[in-house]
Amino acid sequence: MMMLKDVMTVLDTIAPFDAAEEWDNVGLMVGDTRSEIKSLLVALDPTLEVIEAARETGMDLILTHHPLIPKPVSRLDLKDTIAKKIAMLLEARINLVSMHTNLDKAPGGVADELAKMLGLHDIRNYGVLRVGSIKMPTPLGGWVHTLPVKSARLIDAGRDVLMVGVCPGSGMDYWQQAREMGCDTFVTGDVRHHAGLDARESSMNVLDLGHFGSEEIIIKPLTERLKHELKGIAVHAYQGRDIFSLYNN
Repeated sequence: MMMLKDVMTVLDTIAPFDAAEEWDNVGLMVGDTRSEIKSLLVALDPTLEVIEAARETGMDLILTHHPLIPKPVSRLDLKDTIAKKIAMLLEARINLVSMHTNLDKAPGGVADELAKMLGLHDIRNYGVLRVGSIKMPTPLGGWVHTLPVKSARLIDAGRDVLMVGVCPGSGMDYWQQAREMGCDTFVTGDVRHHAGLDARESSMNVLDLGHFGSEEIIIKPLTERLKHELKGIAVHAYQGRDIFSLYNN
């Protein structure tokens, strides 16, 4: 028998909870560390659909990247989405644990998976930022065409791609650090107009994969890792989808 507290000990070895950013909320969101865990569902977000899928399949634990409760909750009004989700979890006796910025920066975590997906070499670790290179200078459009991405937004600063900085999620706070490390291209999600404009005018290419596109990549490898490290627990991946869709007029 494996209890939730034992599962969390294993998770802490993968991505220490105390390594999360100060503003972040990670670890146990809902549940009882004394609960027996026989099945686990790994997902990017604690959505209503994920919770319902866990309920229908009899899961004991949901492990998400994004936390259900990002900041303190002052009331539990069931008209509010967070309160509704908490009620669903308690009613179904499903535990919920989140690994967010601690998983972003951990070895083998989201940042490493993103750098791996981009085919980077000689990767250096700067916390949540990774810096690496490709084999030879390549025009931005030509490089992106070789990547396994379904959609992306590009800011072409007119430089070939060679040294690349990557940060999963909303990582534009790190593009200047990447530039200081010699990067000509920065890859992240959720790029806002003014940050992108500043980057372009500083001769930095930007590849915006979207928040989902830069983080969903961790779900399958994390699931496979947990299958090996959580013996006796059935571990499953929830295949999510981006909340955004493309519109062409």
